[in-house]
Amino acid sequence: MRWRPSCVRSVRHLSDLPPSRVVLFDLAPRQVLAICGDALPSGYRHQLRRFRYGMGAFKVDYALDGPVPWTAPDCLRAGTVHLGGTIEEIAASERAIARGGHPDRPYVLIAQQSLFDDSRAPAGRHTLWTYCHVPNGSTVDMTGQIENQIERFAPGFRDRVLARRVTTAHDLDTYNPNYIGGDINGGRQDIRQLFTRPALRFDPYATPNPRLFICSSSTPPGGGVHGLCGYFAASSVLRRWPASVSLSHEPHPT
Repeated sequence: MRWRPSCVRSVRHLSDLPPSRVVLFDLAPRQVLAICGDALPSGYRHQLRRFRYGMGAFKVDYALDGPVPWTAPDCLRAGTVHLGGTIEEIAASERAIARGGHPDRPYVLIAQQSLFDDSRAPAGRHTLWTYCHVPNGSTVDMTGQIENQIERFAPGFRDRVLARRVTTAHDLDTYNPNYIGGDINGGRQDIRQLFTRPALRFDPYATPNPRLFICSSSTPPGGGVHGLCGYFAASSVLRRWPASVSLSHEPHPT
């Protein structure tokens, strides 16, 4: 019988996968280690174990009875709003989290897609999602701090909240094992680990096993809405297996 992919299929070992010439992992290094085991040499496994994970995220999803009442009208023309106050406040917030604290005035990322996509909410209603950074693995509820920040720049925001759903960094880890400690960026992204993710190699997407590749945000250039990790990983596959893979712009037959 032909193997059929499934979004509910758990892969815990390479033997859970069908026969293939190449495998690309859209996974964090910890998950790659768990699945591949001895298929990777000990030195490379040691590097993956030393991979450092970054801050967690605390997220709140909102249902609103109207748009956010921003005092700055330009915010109503933005799909995303980065809310932090002054640069000094933003720096202090991120510094506190790096030291294991939970700031009173966090730097908040806000997405308000329903302003531009009517399918997101019933007529006259709106959706909103927000998140802020927290220490990795945090179970602290930051709803109050996030809403206080929004109220600073949009007085009356709380009066428009119909419902909210809270997701802690720990919840994110439980939801997706690749979000280690709630790190949605695939690992800490500092100077030390910007280009050496997930290991120090000339080709970071290729593992020492010629069949196994990593294409997740744990590879350069890291997390973001760009798709470059997958693009560069695919290019790495084609360099190693040029005769086994062909690209075509023709549509697949249905």
